[in-house]
Amino acid sequence: MVVIAQLLVVLAMASNHALHKCLHDHADEHGHVCAVTLILSGGYDTVVPDIVPVDVESPPPLAPVAIPAVDVPMPSHLIGGVLAHAPPRGP
Repeated sequence: MVVIAQLLVVLAMASNHALHKCLHDHADEHGHVCAVTLILSGGYDTVVPDIVPVDVESPPPLAPVAIPAVDVPMPSHLIGGVLAHAPPRGP
């Protein structure tokens, strides 16, 4: 509901420049970019952010890591297979 209300406010600001100027006092500046200007330019769905991917490599462990094996007993309801306790097959 909040997102729809925000979209309606942005669309109202896009249709009324005086409202945009009232809510953004620097709306007339040359480099002003906001949701209203993106909607007015028709490119709000194709804006590519300036993100630079970072490759982070984790250092190798100082000592070898060994995970001990754990012997887990078979649960009683699975002994004999899952279908061992299934209802009988009909004719």
